[in-house]
Amino acid sequence: MRFTKTSLLLCAATAALTGAAPAIAQDGAASDTANDDIGEIIVTAQFREQRLQDTPIAITAIDGEGLAARSYSTVTDLTNSAPNVVLKPTGSAFGPGAAVFIRGVGQADTNFAYEPGVGLYVDDVYHGTVFGSQLDLLDLDRVEILRGPQGTLAGKNSIGGAVKLYTKKPTGEGGFLEATVGSRDQLDLRGSADFTIVPDRLFMRLSGVTRHQQGYVTRYDFGCKNPGVAGIPATGSPTEDCVIGHEGGRDYTAGRMALRWVASDNVEVNISASKLVDDSEPPPTTLLALTVSNALTPGFTDRSLLIPAEGEYYNYSTYVTPAFTDADGSHPATVWDPNTRLRAWEVAGTIDWTISDTLALKSITAYQDLSGSYGSDYDVTPFGINTSNITNSHHQFTQELRLNGTSFNDKLDWTLGAYYYDATSYIEGGDIIAPGLATSSVFYSDDTIPAESISGFAHAVIHLTDRLNLTGGIRYTHDKKDYHFRRLNVFDTSEPSYTAQNKIDGAIGSYSGDRVDYRVNADYQLTPDLMVYAQFSTGYRGGGVNPRPFVIQQVQPFQPESLNAYEIGFKSDFLNRAVRLNMSAFINDYKDIIFSNTAPTVVDGVTLSAQNATPTNAGDARFTGVEAELTLRPVKGLTIDATGSYLDFQLKSIGATGATISGITLDSLAPYITKWKASFGAQYEADLGSAGTLTPRFDLAYQSSFFTASDNNPATLVPAYTVMNARLTWTSPDEDWQVALAVTNLTDEFYYRNKGRLPIGIVSGQPGAPREWSLSVRRNF
Repeated sequence: MRFTKTSLLLCAATAALTGAAPAIAQDGAASDTANDDIGEIIVTAQFREQRLQDTPIAITAIDGEGLAARSYSTVTDLTNSAPNVVLKPTGSAFGPGAAVFIRGVGQADTNFAYEPGVGLYVDDVYHGTVFGSQLDLLDLDRVEILRGPQGTLAGKNSIGGAVKLYTKKPTGEGGFLEATVGSRDQLDLRGSADFTIVPDRLFMRLSGVTRHQQGYVTRYDFGCKNPGVAGIPATGSPTEDCVIGHEGGRDYTAGRMALRWVASDNVEVNISASKLVDDSEPPPTTLLALTVSNALTPGFTDRSLLIPAEGEYYNYSTYVTPAFTDADGSHPATVWDPNTRLRAWEVAGTIDWTISDTLALKSITAYQDLSGSYGSDYDVTPFGINTSNITNSHHQFTQELRLNGTSFNDKLDWTLGAYYYDATSYIEGGDIIAPGLATSSVFYSDDTIPAESISGFAHAVIHLTDRLNLTGGIRYTHDKKDYHFRRLNVFDTSEPSYTAQNKIDGAIGSYSGDRVDYRVNADYQLTPDLMVYAQFSTGYRGGGVNPRPFVIQQVQPFQPESLNAYEIGFKSDFLNRAVRLNMSAFINDYKDIIFSNTAPTVVDGVTLSAQNATPTNAGDARFTGVEAELTLRPVKGLTIDATGSYLDFQLKSIGATGATISGITLDSLAPYITKWKASFGAQYEADLGSAGTLTPRFDLAYQSSFFTASDNNPATLVPAYTVMNARLTWTSPDEDWQVALAVTNLTDEFYYRNKGRLPIGIVSGQPGAPREWSLSVRRNF
């Protein structure tokens, strides 16, 4: 009865607010104020341009100016402005990426065997991997964050929702240059420029960014920092202050070229090419607990010396591999490159052909190439206990066709489409684990993962009356994915499964499946400024093959997750559009949820000593939640925005395989479930007359605690935190010049963005950045 009561309460609350809004809207319609109204953002979530307030989907939309006002620079910054949305940098074990979760559904592992749970798009081009998804918000027109499954509108792997970035199109006019300096040697340069090549026909826009900043977690040489402590001598290579490096720093450059060709009055072609070079420092990591065997830390007894106190940003990582011996002899410890090395490029082309007043065809074609390497020092200590070095590459081609039409005297808007995705990914490298910790000392892979997906979809909106619309959608998808294992593992031959393990080399695991998703939506315009809607929609996250087997028996496919979502909501403007309130409430039934199974595997009656993180369809669950977004313009120049969300999760059943997952019960929470989340922002544009304008802005973001692992081990609990940011911007009277002073984490709160735990006895955390300041100067032209 728990969720029956919760669901009724949420529905009642939303219904009450929906009922109250018409009265407010009617009162507002009769008032006359001098307030600025809230501006409109045009979105394309339903394949055609619509006002945000006319789109019956839970969407957070922020334009380019709003992103700049909040000092947002990367996609993970968006977590502070959207309800029930969690975006975090992936942990150090997974390399560069963004763990994106919407309404509790997402993916944090960058291994190509796993599909994202939230679709990430740039100009409607799908990015098919979590690896490399920590995108810069370069030269954007707007961001659309669609909450809830987008199985018909976005397609595969949008079970939680979709994050869509839209860049600015060339117009032939304008541009800017911006320089930023700040804490820890920050030096950023950003700019764009528009050119007219052929008047009224051909335009080009160039944009670029380079960011450089030293990390905020310091890597010290332990022996230098703690002279005389037995067991760890100084390396002899640190600086005078014992520093051997930093973590959390940025060092990347990205550029983009866009061409817009107006071929005729009814044909427009947009072509873009982009390039990224990223040599950033590794993710910031601190050691929280170390309980490995004493044999792994010979001569060293006081482990508390390795763990920084709360509020301190340092570690003693060396990225030194363990020494080991195999059939080829002894292998001494070596030092791996800790930095992220990421290279990416993309070309994309969109053709818009207006065939007639009622028919239009859109073609979106893109190719992406992504490759990078990263090192991980899992133990975060001076000892060579467990390190890895991985090189990933991903190549994908996508093609989408959409035919938009209007029929029956504008009573029916419809879209027919097809989508094709073809990708090949490679994983090379692996882990070196200190002898005695696992069945193998070295796990080396050179794996290939080809994937293919094809889908067809239809979407229709019937305008039954001037106020009532009925929307329906359907999409069929066929997925195919293989995993080709090429393994060179150095094994402990005393392990009973020694022979079975060697069989992994050359094995092929396969997954294929078919899926049909639906969406039914009804929206009604109660007043010109109040729309209510109700919706049923579905989505799924594709299956795959376990990418980290110890034995051949673990080379098994896992099945897709699926979700049925029931949602009601409203969108409203009132008091002469000085107030905007949008709310939604939902119940999501989640089937075949994928958890990581760390229970030991039994082979031929023998339990293997090493644990394996096998992806397993653990059972069924239910999410229940409510969301609100509020914008106010109470007086001229003042803007206040706020969001809030509540999310409840309950496992409803645990399947036969799920029952064997270590630590999983019906009371367990899925990873990254944040029950409460809220944000508040306020800015005031003061008119200084001939001196221009001065705009102070304040932002606050809160989120409650969450676990990062499905077994809910207390070591993986990330505590709740609140972060405050401030910005002061001066703009010249002609708006050609702009100077901004920004401070992030204004109160210098120490908090963790992520935590990780290894079964061998290591717990680490990824702290958020301390207080930082920056000064930016921008010239518009």
